[in-house]
Amino acid sequence: MWTATHRERYKDDGRRYPSDLTDTEWESIEPLFAVYTTLTADLREMVSACLYLQKTGCGWRYLPTDVGPWETVRTWHDRFKTDGIWADIAAQLTRAVRQGRGRDPEPSTVILDSQSVKSGPQAGERGVDGNKMVKGIKRHALTCSLGFVLVVVVTAANVHDTAAAGPLLDKAVEQGWSPKRVNVDGIYTGERMEAAADRHDLAVQVSSKPAEVAGFTPLPLRWRIEATFGAQTNYYPASFILMGKASSA
Repeated sequence: MWTATHRERYKDDGRRYPSDLTDTEWESIEPLFAVYTTLTADLREMVSACLYLQKTGCGWRYLPTDVGPWETVRTWHDRFKTDGIWADIAAQLTRAVRQGRGRDPEPSTVILDSQSVKSGPQAGERGVDGNKMVKGIKRHALTCSLGFVLVVVVTAANVHDTAAAGPLLDKAVEQGWSPKRVNVDGIYTGERMEAAADRHDLAVQVSSKPAEVAGFTPLPLRWRIEATFGAQTNYYPASFILMGKASSA
């Protein structure tokens, strides 16, 4: 039922597109773009155009002309992605939201899991996940206890979860995260997982569904990353690339 609360939340705020940055949003991330110099391009417009592209999934030539030439947008999009600026923004916002919710900005407990999905026509490695019967890629994600994505590594779907655990945890530390515990499911066992955890002095907490329970059962804490995967798949198909600077393990 449409209520006054809904009307207030979704009222027209004057932006051209819902993906355009508000003044407050731009002010919060603008310092991260201070390293870039430009003669003609408006960096705020370039960032908004990148968000439009990632939200809609449109082709480059379908970008609205009022955001600037698509060639210019693509140049900045590729540069931002290569520089890892999206990961920096995500990290800043994650810390701010955690603090706003009364949590320590630096997560001490993280959640590790993967999701195999069918891949698009883009160039890259492909494989078959025999357990999920999916041909495509596998997204290995590390989130905080609130479900915010910290780091992403993308591999072919046939890569075992423990093979990507090491590169994923290494990348998390490289990007400034310093967790103390990592929560995983039962597949993350063996020498490779132990070596990855020992390298960063991480305690591994294995959460598994009771053997007598049939069907899907949400587990305490781990349901957060399942919700994250669901949100990424259903609403933000490209945001793993946008936020995590995906790479192969």
